[in-house]
Amino acid sequence: MTNMHKKLVTKILLAVSGACAVISLGFLYSYLNSSPKTSKETYSINILTYKDIPLSTLDGFHNKYPDYKINIERYSKNGYLSFLDARLNQDDSADIIEIPAEAYSKYIYNNTLLPITDMDAFTRIDERALDHLKEISRSDKYFGIPYQSNYLGVWYNVSLFEKYKLEPPDTLQRFMKACRVFKENGIVPLSAGLADSASANDLMTLLTADAFSGAGSPVTASSGFRGLEDPVHLDALRICYDMRTEGYLSDTGLRLTGEQAFQAFLDSTYAMTVAPETYISMVNDSVLQQIDIDVCGFYPAAGSGQSFVIGNPVDSVIGICKESANIDICRTFLDYYTRYETVFQYIEDTRTMTNIQNYSVNETLTASWKKIKSQNCYIPAEHFYLSPYTGGRELHSLPQELFYHLITPEEFTQKALDLSH
Repeated sequence: MTNMHKKLVTKILLAVSGACAVISLGFLYSYLNSSPKTSKETYSINILTYKDIPLSTLDGFHNKYPDYKINIERYSKNGYLSFLDARLNQDDSADIIEIPAEAYSKYIYNNTLLPITDMDAFTRIDERALDHLKEISRSDKYFGIPYQSNYLGVWYNVSLFEKYKLEPPDTLQRFMKACRVFKENGIVPLSAGLADSASANDLMTLLTADAFSGAGSPVTASSGFRGLEDPVHLDALRICYDMRTEGYLSDTGLRLTGEQAFQAFLDSTYAMTVAPETYISMVNDSVLQQIDIDVCGFYPAAGSGQSFVIGNPVDSVIGICKESANIDICRTFLDYYTRYETVFQYIEDTRTMTNIQNYSVNETLTASWKKIKSQNCYIPAEHFYLSPYTGGRELHSLPQELFYHLITPEEFTQKALDLSH
């Protein structure tokens, strides 16, 4: 080979090598500067819920796991399960779903939820809530995170009860006696937030529990409220109707939400209020310095000799869809969602208590709630319950209409029967 040929071959080889180097560098640059995959299968999860998830929770999760994207689809409580079923039937893009406790077993039976018993999150959750999940699912496995307890309490002004020598209002008889005594002494007995349907349902649940818990055949939505027209049930509804007539409820309560009614009680304007445990977040040291308050459970007289307090250890369940393509990310999110620091921030943002951590607002109140939650439960959903999830808005607003005197007990019964079919 001549020198000229050698030089030509060398130039060609150098040119090819240079081109390969440029191409290699191009691929390397493209890899280093490419955006991470954002496909649903790898980095994004969809959550279906009927509750608010605070931005602080989502921001905190994103800061800790910047590659993961959270999409929230929030539906109304009214008819939520219908929305959820339609969404699940539409496609398999839902990853995490929130389910009312009353429907938990249904979604296990339908093979919708993934068992997640091995998660560390369950070590941070109240045992009573976990036991309740096992009871209603008839399984030792957990198919979701139980969230928030749903016990109903009667909060009362201790000083007033002591002044008039009244026992804590933990039964219907004691509650009604307190209403009568306070009314006779010029004190408005009860603060009730009747402007929202949830608070109206709470009050009606309390006032009718004796009648419905003692019924031989439970009156439920699933049975079309069969038996609701029985005289004993009409009498219970009449107690609700007569609360305003007797002067136990003021007209002011018709314009208050549950939160506003509880605040009015804390301002010591009223002797009692009916509210769930979640309202404890409105109580602070300054309030406790001004008013001596306590809370008791409400015990229906079922006649069995056993004590059952109105309540439910679980309000909702957050589970992972079995068909999700993002199970690892979903488990990571649920673990983050149940960590103490996340929960404390959740409480601060939503003014809502949970069953994921211990809390202490005041030794007396904490002890009272522990006593309430140590009892066996009378769960209204198993006896008589106007559900915002399975029924329409019109059905759920019936207690408001009854307390407002817009309908009579007989009309209430007829409308409930009509709307349940």
